[in-house]
Amino acid sequence: MAASAGKQGSPAEGATTQTVTGGSKPLHRFLRAEPKTVGIALILMGCCLFMFGIPLKMEVLDNSSNLYSSFWLGILYFMCGVVYILAERGPTKKTVTASLALSIISILGSIFAAIDFIKGLVFTSVSYRFRMYDLYSYNVTHLHSVVERHYTSVYSLEAVFLFHSLIGGVILIVMTVFARVALRSSRTQTVVVMRNLPSAE
Repeated sequence: MAASAGKQGSPAEGATTQTVTGGSKPLHRFLRAEPKTVGIALILMGCCLFMFGIPLKMEVLDNSSNLYSSFWLGILYFMCGVVYILAERGPTKKTVTASLALSIISILGSIFAAIDFIKGLVFTSVSYRFRMYDLYSYNVTHLHSVVERHYTSVYSLEAVFLFHSLIGGVILIVMTVFARVALRSSRTQTVVVMRNLPSAE
């Protein structure tokens, strides 16, 4: 009985066995970045950028809304968030690849938008100084507080947008690294074939 059991447990002579190296589920390395949590955060950031961009677009002063930076950046963040959530629910090569591609596009968009937001901050600050100089020159003191509140609100929105773009850019860079590592490990996954040669006896 013991001898027969031992023969059944060992592979037959001349048989071929295959072993997969590089991890059984390499795409699941992308899940270490918590894509669902990150996706929810990016969706909220995208909604904030889009909604806060509406009052800034109604502003008569020149600002970042002239290029609709907060609107298309908010849409990019929203799309990234949705793709990240889908990637966690079903981590396939297509979803991780889509996450990687959209992350790279969003990183470039974040850089461009951050530059635009910085330009908006500089322009608002310079315009505020010129406006206050005009008020002091014409001695219109009763409008100082009104003008100051107006420019402060515009400046604050530009600063919030810049903060969102920088934080979003860092998050997207991290997610890009995780997606790249997951895809690379799936491509380097190899199959080792072992043959049990018959014994000389």
